[in-house]
Amino acid sequence: MRRTLVGSLVVAGCMAGGLLVRADDGGGKTYQTKNMFRPGVGTLLQSGATLVRSRHGLDLRIAASHLDPNAAYTVWWVVFNNPAACGAGCGPASLGVPAVRASVFYAAGFVTGDDGTANITAHTDDGRLPVGVEVTTDGTVAGLDKGNGFGAEVHLVVRAHGAIIAGMVDKQIGSFNGACPPNVCMNEQAAIFPPVAPPNPDKDDD
Repeated sequence: MRRTLVGSLVVAGCMAGGLLVRADDGGGKTYQTKNMFRPGVGTLLQSGATLVRSRHGLDLRIAASHLDPNAAYTVWWVVFNNPAACGAGCGPASLGVPAVRASVFYAAGFVTGDDGTANITAHTDDGRLPVGVEVTTDGTVAGLDKGNGFGAEVHLVVRAHGAIIAGMVDKQIGSFNGACPPNVCMNEQAAIFPPVAPPNPDKDDD
């Protein structure tokens, strides 16, 4: 059942693609930009996302619009560490393929203002995730494989948790199905970032 829930997070298809800069880990960085789109429909939205990759980490920034005002949202990393094993493309079925080494895990949470817009940033390092971060996939894979910042396919998903509820906002912005019920949770916006060639392929900084 859990995999059925997270399967809706994973979106197939690609939009167009290359901000956030942390200290360089020695292997260089790459920059990708994508339009956000409506999961399951593919309609392009007036929202955009950027992904900065290094060998050992990922940084995201989402400039979102046309969200519900005064509502709670979460953002989720969907990481396919070995996209070559996805076959025709990384999607919901790929989460159950051990060779893909996929996982879905928490990136950020936020509450919109009266205008229904938000600017969200998040970072994840490779290797083991911090204790307490929600991981919604079954199995043992959790997070970005060590040194695989350039090789993973990364999906970003903005998930709605409905109007803010007094006393439940922490759950609404901190978990996959926080406050659902009584609200209805659904995936509202997404972006897909294919793997890229490392800028310094011969650099070994492990």
